[in-house]
This record gives sequence, structure tokens and C-alpha cells, in this order.
Amino acid sequence: MLGSMSPSPIDEPYDYAVMCLDAAGGDITALPVPLQTLLLVESAQGIIDNGGLAYFYEADFPNNPPYSDFVDAYRRIGAETAAWCIEASSLMFPFADPHFFAPLRELWLEKLRADQALEFSRLNEQICGDATVWEKLVDYVERHREAYTAA
Repeated sequence: MLGSMSPSPIDEPYDYAVMCLDAAGGDITALPVPLQTLLLVESAQGIIDNGGLAYFYEADFPNNPPYSDFVDAYRRIGAETAAWCIEASSLMFPFADPHFFAPLRELWLEKLRADQALEFSRLNEQICGDATVWEKLVDYVERHREAYTAA
């Protein structure tokens, strides 16, 4: 075993949710809300913690869910500040439905980096590395434990 990393309390529920997602042909909307919530928050926060909001917006998620789906998932677990950071930053895109247009998102993010947009940077600092998101996700999974097992 590498290091002293103990398994996370969401490892098994996450594996179950991924298995269900595979069985649904990758259609996250076909899953029960607790599974959707775990998958959306875990994938988004993992990316954000690794490279910030810019990494999140550079990613193309399967079936291109709207960013509001991520906002809703964060709100369901009680991570209101993180939800607000995604909501506010996603509304900064100067075009509609940015989740569909990776090349346009990348151009806009490059412009942001060049301008060193203060508001985007502030939002990024608030959400990147926010350990409370993981704590709230664990609490959410515990409250919905029955959803993460085969009936």
C-alpha cells in the first residue's frame, strides 16, 4: 500500500455510481439524483482542486451537461459557496450554452488569463482546495447510503 492513504468513505459509493453510469450507457440523467450528485461533485471538485476553475471549464464532460447541473449538485450537498463560485464564473462566458463549445471556452479562458480577471481569480481561490466540499459530500453520501447499493 502506498503511503498511509486510507480508503475514502465515498470510494465504494463512487464505484457503485460509476457501475450504474456504465450500465446506463453514460447517461447521467438516467441515474437517481444521489448518484448523479456524487458523480458530478466528485468529478468537478477533483478537477478544480487539481487545476482550478480553468481546468474545470477546459474539460468536456460526457453528454455536455449544463454547468447548472453541477451548481445544483453542489447545492444538494450543502456546498453553497462552491456552488456560487461555479454559477458566477459560468455566467461570465460571453456566449450562451458554454458547456457545448470547448473551443470558445478555451479562447475566453485565454483572454481571462491575459487580463488576469480579478473576479474569476477570486472565485477560483474560493473553490480550489475547499476541503468543506469533500466533507459535505461525505455527509451527503452517508445521508443517502441506501442509494449506493444494489436493491
